[in-house]
Amino acid sequence: MSDIYTLGGSLQRLLSTLKINRERVPLETLKSVYRVPYEELKAQIREGVQEFVLLVACGHLLINPDYPPEEQTAVAQDAVDRSQIPKEIGKSLTRDYDVAKIHQMALKLREEIETALWPYINQKTCLVADLADIEKTPVIYNTLTRQIYQDGGWIDQPLDLRGTLLIYRKQEDAVLPGAALLQKGEANENMEERTAGGEALLCPEPWTAPESP
Repeated sequence: MSDIYTLGGSLQRLLSTLKINRERVPLETLKSVYRVPYEELKAQIREGVQEFVLLVACGHLLINPDYPPEEQTAVAQDAVDRSQIPKEIGKSLTRDYDVAKIHQMALKLREEIETALWPYINQKTCLVADLADIEKTPVIYNTLTRQIYQDGGWIDQPLDLRGTLLIYRKQEDAVLPGAALLQKGEANENMEERTAGGEALLCPEPWTAPESP
């Protein structure tokens, strides 16, 4: 798969070509006299937008390996289906001709997908207790995202888990936010000790770019 910059550059060139054609040639002429190359250009743009948005919004999404990938893919696809962002991208194509704006919208779509998948990812949130200093307040950590929960938010900070005890919430106690895991510096009574799982990646079904006029 191509990288974002390569795809974005190619897409921008196609959009710029479409913009110039529409500014210099009447639309009816494009649809009649130049119908074949005009339709080919639009098809290239649709394909490019689909690949670009898919890469930005869905590339390397994390899933919980303890749950069926198909289940989490369905959740991600449902988030895409319910989102208004694909329609906004379709409108932006022939209004702005700007890949940078499409990129920003694709990032927002990714946030919506990640929010939908968070209940699965949150199952890997745990307390990390230092066995060498058991009196030390445990750290709230997610073994999939490799982030710690601090000052009301998640911060990228991979931890060396050697010599530590990971305490996970039980399924019925999986409630946000992660700060609820701590009560006066002690583990919640509904916690259970177990080993952290690995990570997996997810890519939902291909998103279909709206067709421009």
